[in-house]
Amino acid sequence: MAPRTEIIKSKLLLAEGADTLHFFMAACEAFSVDDVQVMDFGGIKDLTTYLKALPLFPGYDKVDTIVIARDAEKNPSTAVSNVKRSLRQMGLPVPVNPFEFAGTSPRIAFMIFPGFQIDAKDKTILSAGTLEDLCLKIVKDNTIFECVDQYLECLRSKGRKIARPHKTKLHSYLAGENDFVGLKIGEASRVGAWDWNHSSLKPFKDVIREM
Repeated sequence: MAPRTEIIKSKLLLAEGADTLHFFMAACEAFSVDDVQVMDFGGIKDLTTYLKALPLFPGYDKVDTIVIARDAEKNPSTAVSNVKRSLRQMGLPVPVNPFEFAGTSPRIAFMIFPGFQIDAKDKTILSAGTLEDLCLKIVKDNTIFECVDQYLECLRSKGRKIARPHKTKLHSYLAGENDFVGLKIGEASRVGAWDWNHSSLKPFKDVIREM
């Protein structure tokens, strides 16, 4: 579990891992939100343990809002169920849907990466995937992205199995931009790699501004 940190703000955004932590720190700055403290709760399996320990953190008594952010991975429904189970086990309010608030003292919401997509029936549903997939949505219209796709196809044509194509694509994109080459997602977030006004970020922006 991430080390215990002093709580200095009344609104907490609990992020899954260091990259997500720095992504949201940059996002809060871009969204002109300065009253949210972003904290790293660790990996997916650490959430319940972290929530259990959170009331022991110095300054927890001032907390009035908690938002959790994690990846959907391969199954958004499972991700949602797991977050709800962790909240329920801690006796915290449980929102009906992601990107919605529930309860008071504290108010609770959770966000699932990479957000939403429109299915074949024109319904808005949660997408499978990760923070990397959200970042790919933001940059996919960049003129160099065609080169990224060609690079992956070249690798496959040489018999190279790409186990995590979303990571390979994103880091290939970053490598093609002089300002971002060699950076991790969190680092790239802090130096302007993403368009914070992109439509894919709207659900996340709305929750952060509503905290």
